[in-house]
Parts: sequence; C-alpha cells; structure tokens
Amino acid sequence: MKKLKDFLYDKNDIVIVLIIVAAAALLIISRIDAIMDYPAKYAEENAATETKATVKITEPSTEEETVAEDVSITIDDEDSSSDVADKLYEAGLIDSADDFNTFIEDSGESGSIQSGTFQIPSGSSFEEILDIIT
Repeated sequence: MKKLKDFLYDKNDIVIVLIIVAAAALLIISRIDAIMDYPAKYAEENAATETKATVKITEPSTEEETVAEDVSITIDDEDSSSDVADKLYEAGLIDSADDFNTFIEDSGESGSIQSGTFQIPSGSSFEEILDIIT
C-alpha cells in the first residue's frame, strides 16, 4: 500500500496535467466547426459593413485656388420658374434646367423669384442660386 501511495504522490503532477490536456482537447474538438467558420463569417460581416459605409473621396487640392467668376443673369417680371431655369442653364450655371425647375417647385419658392439682374458665382449650388434670386 505504501508503494501505491508513493507512486500517486510522485506522479500527481503528471496526472493533473494529463486531465487538463484532455479537457482542453475535448473542448477544442467540440467547437472546431465554430472555430473554422469564424474567418468566413468575419469576412461576410466586414463586406456588409463596407457596403453600408459611405465613402467620402476628396480630390487633392492644388496650390492655386480657382476664383469663381460671377455670371450676370437678368430675370424679367413675366419669367416663370421654367424660364429662369432655362436662362441659368444657358449661362452654364446649372447642369439641368429640369432639375433646377423641379427644385424650385419642391421648395415652394416659384412665386418668390425676384425680377432684376443678378450676379451669380459659377459653381453655385441650387440652394445658393435660389437664395440669390429670391
């Protein structure tokens, strides 16, 4: 009996290590599917996040700043919002007369357009142009 007791005391550390290694192996074997699927799931989630993210691309700035040139536009009393949009298009201030006319009507400012001669900087947005002529 004494020999058995001595054997257990001497080999106790080895037995504990073997039990820990066996438990870790069982845990890894039971979860191997989840471990192997993780890279694919991570890549899918990352791709979904990238498509939802908005990307703002800025062009490199040049040392020379361009100065916006003012374009003179004359609006008559009888001009409709469509006529004004056509004049702005012909002057090169907007890319689409129809889009600007729709913008004026959607904003409810078609009746607020002033007559007169206006200086409008080239490159102005629809909102800026509308602020100038109303």
